[in-house]
Amino acid sequence: MPQGNSTRIGRRKLIQVSGAGVAAGIAGCFGEQGNGGENGDENGDPSEELPDVELYDGDGNRIEPTIFYDEGSDTALDIASQIQSDLELIGVDLQLEGRAEILGEDFFSEPLPDEDPDDFEYGPVGRNAGPPDRTRTVNDWDILIGIGANSYPRTPGNTDVFWLEDSAVNAYGYQPDVDMRGLYDDFRAAEGQDARQEALNEIMGTLTDELPANFLSQGLDFIGFDQAINTTDEFNLYGSDLGTINRYRDEQTVGGDYVWLDNVPFSEAFLPEQDDNNSALRTALLTDGSYVIDTEDEIVPLHIDIEDTGDEQVFVCTLRDNLEFGTDADGNSYGQMTAEDWVFQIEMVHGVADDAADFWDEEVPPSEAIGSYDVVENVEETGELEFQIEIAEPDGLFPFRPVIWGEDVLPKELFEEYAPDAQALRTSDEVQDFTWTGNLGPYTFEDRTAGQTGDFTVTRNDDYYMREHTEDSNVQEMDDAWADAPYFDTYQFDVEGEQSTRVERFRAGEADRMGLPTEVIQEFEEAVDEIRVEDQQDPYINFQFYNQRANGSPICRERDGREAIARVIDKDTITQDIQRGRTEPAVTHQPTWSEWYDESAVTAYGTGITEDDIVAARDLLRENDTFSLDEV
Repeated sequence: MPQGNSTRIGRRKLIQVSGAGVAAGIAGCFGEQGNGGENGDENGDPSEELPDVELYDGDGNRIEPTIFYDEGSDTALDIASQIQSDLELIGVDLQLEGRAEILGEDFFSEPLPDEDPDDFEYGPVGRNAGPPDRTRTVNDWDILIGIGANSYPRTPGNTDVFWLEDSAVNAYGYQPDVDMRGLYDDFRAAEGQDARQEALNEIMGTLTDELPANFLSQGLDFIGFDQAINTTDEFNLYGSDLGTINRYRDEQTVGGDYVWLDNVPFSEAFLPEQDDNNSALRTALLTDGSYVIDTEDEIVPLHIDIEDTGDEQVFVCTLRDNLEFGTDADGNSYGQMTAEDWVFQIEMVHGVADDAADFWDEEVPPSEAIGSYDVVENVEETGELEFQIEIAEPDGLFPFRPVIWGEDVLPKELFEEYAPDAQALRTSDEVQDFTWTGNLGPYTFEDRTAGQTGDFTVTRNDDYYMREHTEDSNVQEMDDAWADAPYFDTYQFDVEGEQSTRVERFRAGEADRMGLPTEVIQEFEEAVDEIRVEDQQDPYINFQFYNQRANGSPICRERDGREAIARVIDKDTITQDIQRGRTEPAVTHQPTWSEWYDESAVTAYGTGITEDDIVAARDLLRENDTFSLDEV
């Protein structure tokens, strides 16, 4: 079985804000650790013998794209500065702009003012407003860094959500020159591992050829814990380590508070449209979702169990028998979660039913997962606590795909109360205050404060359903540790946007957990009496997104321009110097540790850069009629 795409919270979220770090102060300097090859000078600068150049578009305007970066991360600033220095090698004058919330409106698109979206062949859906020549990013960026995209190393066919022109997450306007949908269909239809690998190789190779984004670095998190907080060995591995039962202070007894010091605010409360990991970390405390996949690639049922009927095409899902929704805004109970709630959400929210769009007052149902559910042919209620899913083609890996895995189900009655008004549903008190979650998760929502110094606070759920499944269960009997779970009275995400302040607060013992900036990892590794540092591999590839919409720079819209950029962006300096060797360069939309990664199928850019690479990048621009490259 291939390695897994189960994140630490067992969710199928697409994107996350990348980890933050502190600048190493070497941007633009190759030095002894740089990438000079045989064509470089003795100090390792491969551009030493080349003339300076400036790049212009066809109208004689200097190419001056803008890069957006996460201003809450000094490493992001330093990486942006390194990219700025690297792009000088091809005559580009890059402008830097720090942003407070790059997963906010920056990562959305909208129709051009004189365009009629009703005439679009697709869109608007999610972050994707429609065809790139008729739309623009909401804010004027040309390059954006600081966002990681899930690579799904268990089921890499699910990376299609990033590379189909009409997918909901395609904010950057990539329009493939090949039949990308067909390539992914070929992958799913392939019989046998060798055939699937061959099909995936074509996809991953195409991504390094067309370069809709530059793949900068692989995800690896370094996390500091108060020494008294428990983690298991599984925490360091890829898959869910079941934090609900494995996180406590000193001993596995109930009591006390747990504070997670973070830098990214909560953004999305309406779970069917939640596509970012940062928000899902919060809401995973309030509702468990369907099931998780552990580090041994085994399914651990939470709300449901899923079983193959034997043909790898029909799967039976069984709900636990004591799942109780919460209330509406007036305190009226929604009652027990049943198969009817699941079937309704899959059909009418995720769009499996043919008339799903007619149920809402928007072009598409309010769901970020419509593309994931394309594979579902039919869903049918077969009992009060049982339903079955039929998929289009046999697929033994279906339970590991981000379809039912990680699904959070809201009450059918809640949807019906606000339909067809999708916006009223999103902004309702029930959704924003999570009154509907009942006993579905280990904690209950208390309050939240928005912004870069906000918080998200939950309290222990006295009615948590799982405690009743440790001696007997209609689905799966659970370990005794669940009998008292969770083990904290209060759990809080404390957001501190200023990195230096965040680090100082962690030093002062004001939090139990914090993602560590690069520069202080060693310091906390040595503070063994107070802090324990854990490293955790994750499936996210950190991207350098190119804006290919109407307001994007020509160098981002032109494929030759994107390759020229990729050839000179120095990933070795970014990962080994700025990030201090705490991660590795990425090549394509699979990490190099994935069983699906095949280095022979992809073209690697940005490592071991030589004078030849810079010359090749300049030649690409010279030979493209869109640009003029002048020596100065």
